[in-house]
Amino acid sequence: MGDVATDGAAGLSPPMLHALLFGLCLPFVVRMNESLSRVIGHLPGAWAVHATGAVFGAALLLPFAGRQWVGTVTAAPWWSWLGGIIGCAMVVLATRGVSTLGIASFTALTVAIQLVVSAGIDHFGWVGAEVHPLTLTRSAGIVLLGLGATLVVRG
Repeated sequence: MGDVATDGAAGLSPPMLHALLFGLCLPFVVRMNESLSRVIGHLPGAWAVHATGAVFGAALLLPFAGRQWVGTVTAAPWWSWLGGIIGCAMVVLATRGVSTLGIASFTALTVAIQLVVSAGIDHFGWVGAEVHPLTLTRSAGIVLLGLGATLVVRG
């Protein structure tokens, strides 16, 4: 895999395993969030999802992180705090989109655009990212994924 080190019999590094687990969970989470939002509304659903996540996160944070993190919160860049706001908006957008498009088409479109934006972030080092130049091989992969997303959506 080029610049990603592998480890173990399966050939997966921990970051690759994390990405695979994230990809495995995301369609289920989107569907669960859409189901909740269909019953209680899109904005209340997004709030409920984040409130539940905050309670669960706090339950993990307190015993494992203690108070050491409290003094470091001001060291984070100002824009890093926008992740929660954008995440809440993403829940609303996903719950609205997946109900019309279906999970496969919605995921195909979001993965394709995520790859384009991610390549830009990597290439230019936006929002503090380490620079990973856009190569011809990566560009070809993006084009192929875009074609694949088109086939899924039109399928």
